[in-house]
This record gives sequence, C-alpha cells and structure tokens, in this order.
Amino acid sequence: MNKIGRASQVMHINRYSNFGGSGMLEKSVVAVILIGALHFGSELFVPLAISVLLAFALSPVVRFMRRRRVPHGLAVGVTVVLTFVIIFFVGAIVTSQVTELGNELPRYQQALKDKVKTISSFAGGKGGAIERASETLRDLQKELEDGQSADAPAGRPPSGQPPQRANAPIPVEVHAQPPTALQQISGIIAVALSPLATAGIIIVFVIFLLLKQTDVRDRAIRLLGVHDLEKTTRALDDAGRRLSSYFLMLVLMNAGFGAAIGLGLWVIGIPNPILWGIIATLLRFMPMVGVFIAAAIPVVLAAAVDPGWMMLGAVVALYLIAEGFMNLVVETWLQTTSTGLSALAILLAAAFWTLLWGPIGLLLAVPLTAVLVVLGRHVEGLNFLHVLLGDAPALTPAESFYQRMLAGDPHEAAEQAEKLLKDKPAIEYYDDVVMEGLRLAQTDADLMKLEASRLADIRETALSMIEALSDQMAEGTDPAAAALELSEDWRAEGAITCVAGHSALDELAAIMLMQVLRYEGFSPKLMTMADISAAHLQGAEINGTKLVCISIFDADHRGPYLKFLIRRLRRILPHAQFLGAFWKHDVDNARLAEISGIVPDQVKTLAEAVAYIVNKASVESAQPVAGTAA
Repeated sequence: MNKIGRASQVMHINRYSNFGGSGMLEKSVVAVILIGALHFGSELFVPLAISVLLAFALSPVVRFMRRRRVPHGLAVGVTVVLTFVIIFFVGAIVTSQVTELGNELPRYQQALKDKVKTISSFAGGKGGAIERASETLRDLQKELEDGQSADAPAGRPPSGQPPQRANAPIPVEVHAQPPTALQQISGIIAVALSPLATAGIIIVFVIFLLLKQTDVRDRAIRLLGVHDLEKTTRALDDAGRRLSSYFLMLVLMNAGFGAAIGLGLWVIGIPNPILWGIIATLLRFMPMVGVFIAAAIPVVLAAAVDPGWMMLGAVVALYLIAEGFMNLVVETWLQTTSTGLSALAILLAAAFWTLLWGPIGLLLAVPLTAVLVVLGRHVEGLNFLHVLLGDAPALTPAESFYQRMLAGDPHEAAEQAEKLLKDKPAIEYYDDVVMEGLRLAQTDADLMKLEASRLADIRETALSMIEALSDQMAEGTDPAAAALELSEDWRAEGAITCVAGHSALDELAAIMLMQVLRYEGFSPKLMTMADISAAHLQGAEINGTKLVCISIFDADHRGPYLKFLIRRLRRILPHAQFLGAFWKHDVDNARLAEISGIVPDQVKTLAEAVAYIVNKASVESAQPVAGTAA
C-alpha cells in the first residue's frame, strides 16, 4: 500500500512539473514582450517610472499633512507644487552654474597643461616612456602615409585625392540664407517641446497617483486576486510604507551628501561648488559608480585651479571621507535605507536599466529594482524576483546543509556551522540545521527522488562534518548542565542504548544524540539492526540497559516494522524503558495513533530527547534504592 501511495505521489509531482515547464515558457514569453515594450515605449514608460518613484517619495509628506487635518486634494496640491518648484529652481541653478563654468574654463587651460607636463616628467621626462611611445606612433603613421604615396601609379594622385584635370572647373560654394526669425522660433520650440512634454506627463502622473492612491491600490488588489483580501491588502500596505520610507530617506540622505560636498568644495576653493553639490546628489542615486563620476570634474578643476597639488588631494579626501561616512555610519544607523538588493542584483540592475533606457535608466536602476524586490517579497506570483534579486540567502541553512551533503562537500558545511555556532548552542544547530536537512533528505527518499545509496553517502559526509565540530560541541556545552547528579547505573556504559532504524539517516541521528548525551555525563552505545539480529539469534539478554531510544525518521510509514523491532528489543532488553525518537514526526498523520500505542513516550527533536533522558535519569537517581533505611 505504501508503494502505491508513493508511486501516486511521484506521478502527481511529474504532472505538475510538466505544467511548471510550460508555465516557465509562458513567463519567458511575457518577460520578452514586457522588455520590448519598455524599450520601444521608453518615451512613455520613463516618465511613468519617474512618476511612480516620486509618488512613493511624496506619499509620507501627504500622509503627514492629512494627519494634520489638511484636505486630501489640498495636501496633494501643496506637496506637488512645492516639489516641482524645488526641482525647477535647482534646474535653473544648474543651468546658470554650467554657463558660468563655460566662461571660466579658458582661464584654467595653462594650469592643466603644466600639470600634464609634470605627470609626463614622472614617466621619464624628455625621452621617457610616454615620449618614446608618442614618437614611435608618429613615425609609424608617417611610414604608412609614405608607403601609400609610393604605391600610387605615376600620374595618379594618392588614394583619397581626386585626379587633377586640365581646365578643371572651379568649384563654386553656395552660401545658405540665414534662417528667418520664424524659423529660429520654430527650432527653439522643437528643442524645448520634448522636455516640457516629459515634465508635463510626470506632473500629471504624480498628481493622479497621489490623488487616486486608494483606487490604484484596489485595482492592484483586483489584478493580484481577491481570494485572500487580508493577505493581499497587508502585503500592498507594507510594500507601500517600506518603499515610501525608503525613497524619502534616500532623497534626504543624498541631498545631505550633496550639501556636504558643496560646502566642502566651497571651503576648499573649487569654482561653482553649488553645481558639484547638486551633481553629487543626483549621481549618488547611481549604484557604486555614481560618486566617482561626480568627483571626476571637481578633481580636474582642482588640478587646474591650484598650481600645486594640495587642493587636488583635499578634493579627493573630501569625496572619500563623505562617501565612507555615508556608507559606514549614516546608512548603518538608518536601516530603513536598505534596498534589500544583493550586490550582484545591483550590478545586473544597473546594466539592465542602462541598456534599456540609457543614462536615465542608470539613475533609476536601484529604486526601480527595489520596487520589484518588495513586490516579489509579498506577491506570490513575483516571488522569483525576491529570490533572484534580494539580499536574503537563497537557501535556508538547512537547505544549504542538505545541498552540501548531496555534493559531498563537508568542508563548506563545517564553515557554515562554525559561523552559526557563534550565535547558538550546538544542540540548537543540530536541531535547526542538520536534522532539518536530514528531514529534507528523508522526504526526497519517501518520494523516490533519492536512492538508498545516496542516503549512505549523505551519512558518511555528515559524519565527517560532525567529527570536525566535536570541539565546538564541547565548548558550547554548559558545564553546570553536564555535571548531573547521576547514579552509577545511569553513568554505566550502555545504560542508554540508541537503536538506529533501517535507514542510514536513522543511524546518523542516533550518533548525534549519543554525542550530545556524552557531554551530559552519559555513556551511551549504538545498536544497529545487525546487532539486534545477532543478539536475537543467539537468544541473549543484555542487562544494564535502562533506556532504549529508537531513532527513526519515517516512523509514520513504518508501523509494522516498528512493532517487529519492539518485540525483538523487548526480548533482548527485557528490563529497559523505551523512548521513540521519531524525527520526521507529523502530528496530523493518522498512522501515528497506532505508533503511539506501541511507544507511548515520543520526542521529535534532539533537545526534547536530551531533556527527557536527563529528567528521567535525574529523578531515578534521586530516588532511594529499595530496601535502604528511610
């Protein structure tokens, strides 16, 4: 009956795996269509993306005004007007600063030439490496030009020059008429129309998203499904709050960074410090490289303005100190600014959005990807985005342990264990990581995804890792807990017998339990099925065993086997008590009622097993021996 049930489970899984394959194909087609639409419809989607990000950033401001009893429409209007007034004001400042810088640049040309000569002198001066390389390239270019002239036939000019003919007509140049005033006005309007249209679209979208925030949320819930309104509503509200707080804090942080850069450059004496502060604010939205791009021109200006090198060093130090302070202090203190993106995801996002939308895509890369990751965390159909791009570990510690056991790599599992053992006792690590990983292996074996020989390989790999962690186990044991008041009967060799079931994983769990018990003052021994069969055939009775702990993972599938095992154990261990350590215990399984009748005392974790054994041994050790004086 069990074989039939397992076969039906495998057929069920295979059927759904086929559906999963077709589902992946459909998702791939949809992804390709979406990417194409985003690329070819960039004139619409770029303003829409900027609008969504601005709406997220401004939502906390609107909510703050609403809590002060300001009407919704007025709160939105005031927020949008102030925001875009600031944006246009900053744009006007940037324009005036750029114009002023263009007029001042010729003054710094000679200083830059002197700096270049100084740098060249470090490479060997006259006749140095740079100079020799330049002369070699010039000589090579001259030889190529002379060779082309020599190869040209007599009477024919070198390639690229038209043949000269006698009485050739003199070319006449026709000068175009200067454009009229109307044509100039039309050209100006054509140039200004595109940014004005984009700004108008952004303003309209931001106002709409802030005014109709509730309606947009309800439509999103409808699209995601109304079968679980509580979960969907909670997910969207949480995503909205997280993103709003993140974007607002990010804007404030980058604005503070730009203000600090502008003030520092003004103190140092760099021209147009306001311009470089604004550029630093904007470019810091770019992941990793934005600050270095923002520092490039001020560094060059420092070299041009100062005949020496002091100003250049001060500018470099300013950017390094400011960025280091932001990363190590401010962003660590304000944990709300965490993007939730892995380093690889930031690089991929920067490349993807830059290829899709150009420089504006690089500016929007991290905020847009953060939106996708937050949605992937809460929306079931988008979970793959959170797994692919999020900074959370892709595998749980138990899954990582199981994967390393399958790969036959105990060293990486031991490194992971050493990190986890710094924060938790060894027995918790065994229960939370190792035993959970072994349960995954047993589940795969129940579904016939894993052969029995692979279970033996997992056992050997895990044993080598457990032996390597024996020192950490000793260090993590509480000395007070280990110093139990036990009678000699309980301290004796074999007073506790750990019986491993049929599976290699059963034996591995029994070995781990024995290791933990040794640090509690016991001297347990291991009994395998071969030992039980040999003792049964010999008709031997083993005395001195006070407690038998039966280690089995898939106990719910092995009721008849457990009955058979208990009968044999009672024959060779007639005076022992029994404890069922059923590691893959499922309380909802109806088969466990029958097992409970066979072994009333049951545990499902190492911590429970150790607590049960310690308690029983302590209680019986404290009781007076029969026949002694009271």
